[in-house]
Amino acid sequence: MWQLRKLSTNEPLSEVGPLPNNWGPIFGLHGFLDKIGDLSWVGPIYADKGWVELTDAQLTEVRKKEVMDRVEEEKTLTELALNNPIITVQERVAWLDYLQALNAVCLCPDFDCSPSFPIKPGL
Repeated sequence: MWQLRKLSTNEPLSEVGPLPNNWGPIFGLHGFLDKIGDLSWVGPIYADKGWVELTDAQLTEVRKKEVMDRVEEEKTLTELALNNPIITVQERVAWLDYLQALNAVCLCPDFDCSPSFPIKPGL
């Protein structure tokens, strides 16, 4: 997997994924990966940018961050539902069970098991 980054600060400029299909024909370098690490030769717009191939450790960190971000979003929605003054006892129990299932998603070490998220109550 690859990511476009600002080389001086290592700041990500794109999502992690495969190389774009059209990068080679655009620059006339189809099949040459050694020129994409530093794109400053393309012009001033691409100065200090380059495609970086991520290591397994970096991919694990990206995967972990994606899962944890989604868990936090779901927990925020759960808190909103639980703070609703007209929630019934049955709905409250369902949301609390959902919250407990969300916490179980975080128990997967290194997120290698491709965690599955529970279904939201009421959907």
